[in-house]
Amino acid sequence: MKIYVKPPLTYQEQLDKLIERGLTVGHLDKALHLLENLSYYRLSGYLYPMIAEPKGDHRFKEGSTFENAFKIYCFDRELKQLLSSEIEKIEVSFRAKITYVLSHKYDAFWYTYERLFKSLDTHRKSLDSTYAMVSDSTEDFAIKFKQNYVNTYLPSWMALEIVTFTHLSKLYSNLVDSSAKSEIASSYGVNTPILENWLMIITYTRNICAHHSRFWNRRLSYKMSKFKKQPIYDWVDMTDVPKNSSYAYICIIKYLTDRVNPKNSFKNKILDLFDKYQNIDIHKGMSFPEKWEEEALWK
Repeated sequence: MKIYVKPPLTYQEQLDKLIERGLTVGHLDKALHLLENLSYYRLSGYLYPMIAEPKGDHRFKEGSTFENAFKIYCFDRELKQLLSSEIEKIEVSFRAKITYVLSHKYDAFWYTYERLFKSLDTHRKSLDSTYAMVSDSTEDFAIKFKQNYVNTYLPSWMALEIVTFTHLSKLYSNLVDSSAKSEIASSYGVNTPILENWLMIITYTRNICAHHSRFWNRRLSYKMSKFKKQPIYDWVDMTDVPKNSSYAYICIIKYLTDRVNPKNSFKNKILDLFDKYQNIDIHKGMSFPEKWEEEALWK
C-alpha cells in the first residue's frame, strides 16, 4: 500500500486534464460550471465507461464527450427520483402492514417485548434507537402523547411512523413470530425469506437515491435471493440476469409497487425516461434483457 499524495486541482485544471486525456468538451463555460457544482469525482463515475482499455492509461475513447457524460448523469438522477417515488409507496405500505398485523395479534407495544425477537442484543439496540428517534421527534402526535401519557414508549402505530425504513426492515427480520411474518409477506405475494431480502435491497436502493450515489452502470452491493418457487404474481425470467444489477432491483420495485397500487404507471414512466434519454444503453449499463417488455411482470 502507498500514501495518497495527489494534490487538489482547480476547476480549470480538472477540465484541462479531461481535455488532455482526449475528452471533447463542446461548451467550456458550462463544463466548468458543472465541475464546480457537481464535482469532478461525482462526474467521474459517468466518464469512466468512456475510457479506453487499458483503463490505467486514462485515455478517452474516440468520440467521447463531456456533454454525453452529463446526459447520463441526468438520466441517472431522474431514474433515482422515479425509484424514490415508488419506494416511498412501498415503505408506507410496509409500515402500515407490520403495525396492523402485530398490534392486533399482541397489543400496541408489541415492538418493546423481548419475547417476540430472536436476538435480544439486536432488540435492545433497536429499542434504544426507537426511543432516541422518538425523543428527538418534532412530530405533533409524539409531543402530545408525551404530554398526556406516562408511557415510556409510544404505541407502535405512532413509533413506527418515526423510525427509519432500515430500522423497520431489521425489526421485521428479527421477529420470532413466523406466522405473523408470513402473513405480511404473503400480502405481497412472496414468502418471508424473499421479503426480508427485498426489504434489504429496497432500503439500500433508497439510500443510494437519498445520498445521490450512482445507480446506473454498477454492480450493487446485495444480490437478489433465488426463489425456491416462483412468486404467485407475474414475475420475470432472471436466468441470465445478474442478481445485483439495476434491472433486478427495478423488477423488485415494480413487483412490490403492483401489490401496493395495481393501477400504477411505473412502466410508462420508465419507458418515457428511456425515450427521453435514447443515448443510454440500458442493456449493457443496467442489464435489461433485449425483450424485457415481453416479460409477464412488464406486460
